[in-house]
Amino acid sequence: MKKLLLISAILPMSVFAVDTKDRLSITPIIGLERVQKFQPTTSMKTRAIYGVTVIYKFPISALETEYTHAQDTSSDSVNNTEYKDSEDKLRLGLRGSFTMTNFMSSYLRGGAQYRKNKTTKTVNATTTTEDTQSKVQPYVGTGVSLSLGRFLSVSANILVTYTPTDDPNLKDYELQPSLGLNLKF
Repeated sequence: MKKLLLISAILPMSVFAVDTKDRLSITPIIGLERVQKFQPTTSMKTRAIYGVTVIYKFPISALETEYTHAQDTSSDSVNNTEYKDSEDKLRLGLRGSFTMTNFMSSYLRGGAQYRKNKTTKTVNATTTTEDTQSKVQPYVGTGVSLSLGRFLSVSANILVTYTPTDDPNLKDYELQPSLGLNLKF
């Protein structure tokens, strides 16, 4: 208890005195992503993705949490098989932002990601479901944002997640580039 009191006495009180309105940012994610699929055949597929990013800013860094959900379906008419894939990702990490000019900023981010996949396979009206839960995987990323006025900005980002695999046809990392149009309220 004495250590806790000492730590709270040492921390600058200005950290606790600032209004949360300027510190908290909640950003919805709505878009499309391109993913590699292996069933029914190896191919690239575009699917909808949605989620939310929550950022809480501190004086020299920020805490970020991001949740995304994506879902797609595919079919194999030769074998009369339907596939439905659902993927949830939860990221928790730190972010450092840098103002480059009055209208341009950039950031670096890093943390850990948890991923859960659910694949449903239907063959001749018989359905089987497989849930896959990943281990915690590290990620790093960077981005730049260009302000186009008080309420609009454009952003470009890249995120790299370490995803170890035993499959010799796959890489041990996942790249996620994105472009965004941001409305500010």
